[in-house]
Amino acid sequence: MAQRRQVDMKPAADPITAVPLGTSEEIWQGFLARSANGTLFHDLDFLRYHPPGRFRFHHLMLIHDGEPIALFPGGLVEPEERPLFCSPLGASIGGLVVAAPLRAETTLAMIETLQNYARDRGWAGIQITLPPNYYNFETADAISFALFCRGFRLEHRWLCPVLQLDSKPNAFERMYRSRQASFVRAGVRKGVRCIEAGIEGFPQFVTPFRDTYARHGVPATHSEQEIQDLITRFPDRIRIHLAMLQNVPIAALLVFRLNAIVANTFYICSNEKHANEHGPALVIADTMDRLAMAGYRYLDLGPSAWDMKFNRGVTFFKEGLGAVGQCRDRWRWNVET
Repeated sequence: MAQRRQVDMKPAADPITAVPLGTSEEIWQGFLARSANGTLFHDLDFLRYHPPGRFRFHHLMLIHDGEPIALFPGGLVEPEERPLFCSPLGASIGGLVVAAPLRAETTLAMIETLQNYARDRGWAGIQITLPPNYYNFETADAISFALFCRGFRLEHRWLCPVLQLDSKPNAFERMYRSRQASFVRAGVRKGVRCIEAGIEGFPQFVTPFRDTYARHGVPATHSEQEIQDLITRFPDRIRIHLAMLQNVPIAALLVFRLNAIVANTFYICSNEKHANEHGPALVIADTMDRLAMAGYRYLDLGPSAWDMKFNRGVTFFKEGLGAVGQCRDRWRWNVET
């Protein structure tokens, strides 16, 4: 029987150091491109859609033997004299961006390095929001376990229903509950068609977008100008999906293609005048097929509940599409005073 090759498990002799990003943006972007768990939210070009001065960014790289071994995007929030370091800042998820395979001992050393960096600068602590595990199974639990071991504690949880994509066409027939599936078939009979677009679809997107947030009575996370900017920055990764009845947009999604396998619906919008056409169910069904054909495996439908707040209607709708709840978690560690 062939013997298995032995792997050297001795700890690295040289320490891991944390350094500010500075002028090393090319190194950051190169490491992100070949990383195991990096996403669009870790991309410096993505974070630049924020106007100068909105955030106190303080992105860090972890270095060992003169080479980067991890990225840590984020920045500082109030108070000025003893700030908290938050990862992400200006995005939905953050945390360490690493290469695979990721050793547990190395992960613990990375977290310890970040803690020492925070102590040395007089910060109040570190807050990290991690994506659900399916974003990258190779690294997710290693990082969250290291956070727990180093004294981080779970501060917030968001329930984010996710659809597991099926490469066979018309996946909604197998995933949607019968009522939702019948809405899709009825919409198709009425002549509703679904399209995918880039910035050219923005004029159609804003109609259901404005209608949705007028009903909610709260502002959207992004302004219309910011959405246009993001689509222009990433025309292949931020896409508009529309359900059209003749020339009228009855529903719209803004989809972020976060990594090679996960996409995220940042906005699920509908036109109240055409509620009976059930546009969101149609456009999500079409988007599932398009993403699956492009090699994506998961569609994150975004938070429907968090902490003690449970949005029953939104959760019921997403579960009716076959989505299963997964958690986005926020961890926090406080420097001892």
